[in-house]
Amino acid sequence: MITRRQSLALLGGTAAGLALAACGTKPERKDVVFATQKNGVPFLAETRGEFAKRLQARGIGPVKWVEFASGPPLIEAIRAGAVDIGLVGDTPVAYAQAAGTDLFYVAAQSFPGLVGSGLLVPSKSSVTTLAQLKGKKIAYTKGSAAEFALAAALKQVGLGLGDIAVANLAPGDAQTALANGSVDAWVVWDPFFTLAQIRGGAREVPLPASGINTTAFYIASGAFTRERTDVLRAALDELRAEANWGNANRLYYRDQVAKATRLPPTVLDGMLARYKDFLFRVDPVTPDVIANQQKVSDYLFDAGVLPKKVDAAKAAWTGWKPAP
Repeated sequence: MITRRQSLALLGGTAAGLALAACGTKPERKDVVFATQKNGVPFLAETRGEFAKRLQARGIGPVKWVEFASGPPLIEAIRAGAVDIGLVGDTPVAYAQAAGTDLFYVAAQSFPGLVGSGLLVPSKSSVTTLAQLKGKKIAYTKGSAAEFALAAALKQVGLGLGDIAVANLAPGDAQTALANGSVDAWVVWDPFFTLAQIRGGAREVPLPASGINTTAFYIASGAFTRERTDVLRAALDELRAEANWGNANRLYYRDQVAKATRLPPTVLDGMLARYKDFLFRVDPVTPDVIANQQKVSDYLFDAGVLPKKVDAAKAAWTGWKPAP
C-alpha cells in the first residue's frame, strides 16, 4: 500500500519532471558530428582515426562521421541539426546565407584562382572553348562551388547562366548524362572531375580565370558555434594539426582517396599536383577571406541565382586563433 507521504513524494517528482520538461531541459551533448566527402581534411581525419583520439584526449567526443556527395545536402543537414561541422565550397555558403540558414564559416582554405572545379565535354565533342557552349546544355550541381566557377567563367567571355541550358544534376547523374550525350558539358570538382576523364574519356575545356580565389570553408551550425565554442576551437586546432600531417604525408592521402574512389594512385598524383602547396589548409577567417567571399556572393547575385544580396561578414566567425 502506498502511504500518503509516498503519494506526495511521487506527485512532487512528477511535478518536478513536468517543470523540467516545460523548461525545455535536455541532456548536454558530448558527441560531435562531422560531415565528410571523399576528399579534404575531414576525409583524412576520419580515415586515419587519430583526430578522434586527440579530441577524446581533450575530453571531447565521441566523434561521428556522415558522408555527403556535395555541399548543398551537407548544408541541409546542418540546417536540420544533424551535423555540427563540415567542409564546403564558397557557393553553398552564399546560398545558405541568402536562405537565412543559421550557420557560420569558422575557418578557411583558399586556393589561388579557380582550381576547385573544371569543365568537361565528351571526348568526341568539337568544343574547345567555353564561349562555344552558348545555348548548349551544361550540367552542374546547383548551389555547389561548380555553379560559381561556371558563372564567373561565363562572365569573362561576355555570357551568363541565362545564355546556356542548365541541367541541375548530382555528380553521379551528371557523369551518366555526359557519357550518354544528354548534356553537352559538365562542371564539377575532384575527384569526380578526374574520375570522368579516366573512366568516361571526358576531355577538359579550360575555364577563363576570374581573378577570384576558390575557397573551401569549414562551416558550423549557429547553435554549435554559440553553445559549444570551446569544443569548436579545439576541433579546429586538431583539424589544423591533421592538415599539417596530411601535407607531409601526401602518399597516404592519395592512397586513401584511391581506395574510396577506385581511381589508380598514379592518376591521383596528377590531380594532387594541381594543388601544389595548397593541398591542405585550416586557417582563421581573415578580412581578405571575407572580402573574397563577398565577391563570390555578388557574382552569384548578379548572375540571378541568389534571391537577394548578402553580407558575407555576417556569416563569418573570427573567434579562433590557432594554437601555437
